[in-house]
Amino acid sequence: MKTKNVLSPGILGLLILLCPGVPVGAQELIDQKTEQLDLKLQLLDSKLDLLDSKIKLWESKPEELDVRLHEIDNQIKNLTFNPNELNSKFIKIETMLNELEKARIPPVIPEPKIQEQDLDFHIEYKSAIMMDPVRLFEGTFQLSYERLLTSRFSVSLSGLATYATEKGMTNYFFSRQELAYFDKANDAYIDYQGESIAGGGIILQCRDYLLADYASRRKPPTGLYAAPQLLYRRILITGERMEYIDEEWVEKEIKQRLNVFSAGTLIGARIPFMKVLFVDVFVGGNIRLSKYDKEAGFTKYKNWYNIDFSGVFPTAGVGIGILK
Repeated sequence: MKTKNVLSPGILGLLILLCPGVPVGAQELIDQKTEQLDLKLQLLDSKLDLLDSKIKLWESKPEELDVRLHEIDNQIKNLTFNPNELNSKFIKIETMLNELEKARIPPVIPEPKIQEQDLDFHIEYKSAIMMDPVRLFEGTFQLSYERLLTSRFSVSLSGLATYATEKGMTNYFFSRQELAYFDKANDAYIDYQGESIAGGGIILQCRDYLLADYASRRKPPTGLYAAPQLLYRRILITGERMEYIDEEWVEKEIKQRLNVFSAGTLIGARIPFMKVLFVDVFVGGNIRLSKYDKEAGFTKYKNWYNIDFSGVFPTAGVGIGILK
């Protein structure tokens, strides 16, 4: 047996009360949208007003420009301008220029003050002339001439002239000489008193400038050098000796001719100053052989400071000269 669903009167009344609430909510939504639309319309009106004000401003700008142009035209019209007067002034200026050109007045140009400067010219010297002042104290005048063969090698030739006596600046050198001649009759050396020493000689020297390849060093013929050399001297020694002959003292004149050969090596430095002058300082060693014409063999047992010494001895000196 089937049962039927029947609503009670209370439930039906509740449904009737709830149904009218639906149209009330939709009305409120419509009112809100209407208010939003009104706001948008008001905003659009304000934008249109702003656009209208801008258009009016743009329309007023050309009017202001016309006013300014009109003012400029009035100012130009008020200017006093006479073309004929201006043309006459140009003619006067041209006339004055022509007169100045005819007069030919030279322009006064101040001379610049140029300060004199010492110009340091680099000169390459090829030769040198030198003398040895130390040898003057032994009565010898030595003059040398040197010539470059290459960038570092040179040849020097020196001439010697000697004359020494007991007097003058050669006194010290001459007084130290121990002179003796060989007496064949007695087969012995006999001392005698010297009067003079005279003669000449020659020195040949080859120089190698050791620092010539260095750009920062002095260029030849100046700077550090090493030099082998050869020397030859021909000397006449005169003196006297008192001999007892036939029960009386007789003065005997002595003359000896001496040959001196020497070979050695020097090392020195040539230092320039005042651009063309120089000082040459050197040290070294030599082997010297001395021989008298009338004697066999070289001299023996002589002191190293004797002019007729044979043997090895040191040497040193100072030269001064000029570069060319």
